[in-house]
Amino acid sequence: MLRPASFLVALSAPLAFAAAAAGCSSRATPPTERSAAPQAEAFPSAPASAAPPAPDAPTAAASASAASPSPAASAAPAASAAPTASAATEPTAPSAAPADAGPLPKVKVANIGMHIGGGPHDDYTKEPIKRSVAPHFDEFRRCFALAEDPTKGGDFGIDLRIEKDGGKAEVRKPRTALKGEAFRKCVVGVFEQIDFLKPRRGPTVVSYSLRFTP
Repeated sequence: MLRPASFLVALSAPLAFAAAAAGCSSRATPPTERSAAPQAEAFPSAPASAAPPAPDAPTAAASASAASPSPAASAAPAASAAPTASAATEPTAPSAAPADAGPLPKVKVANIGMHIGGGPHDDYTKEPIKRSVAPHFDEFRRCFALAEDPTKGGDFGIDLRIEKDGGKAEVRKPRTALKGEAFRKCVVGVFEQIDFLKPRRGPTVVSYSLRFTP
């Protein structure tokens, strides 16, 4: 009776050990499929056609301000153009004689003297100078309206240096007993604007005198 019991004990021992080992291995190592699935869900891969991330708010605002000019910048050209427009509308400086087209003052203007520096004093030498000044007598008459007392006449003398080819003369030493700074400047301005004919004998200095008779 003892031998069959010992045989059963010896036979059941290896089977119990194998079962225990199988249970431990199944608990220690989880199935591959179960462990792989959570990793795939935790780290999903982005598809190739995914849109780029939207820029944050400060970056988008900076890009928008750089792309569209500010109102102050767009208004700058108009502001800078304003002085040019106002300069274009400014009145030009008045001419030597009054520019109005009103009636001429009732005054007679005549040449009463012409002295050529170094001579000669003949009419042939004086003729180009007379022809140059005579067309401007009406301008001298308009200047007379600027005299302090336009009822009182007087003389006006001036020295002119005319170059050998003519043109604008160098005006020197204006002199007159007639009062009125505006009148004086006006007469000098008329002489400065005259284009003189070519003198007969090269560069010429001449003392020229006008008489104003109301």
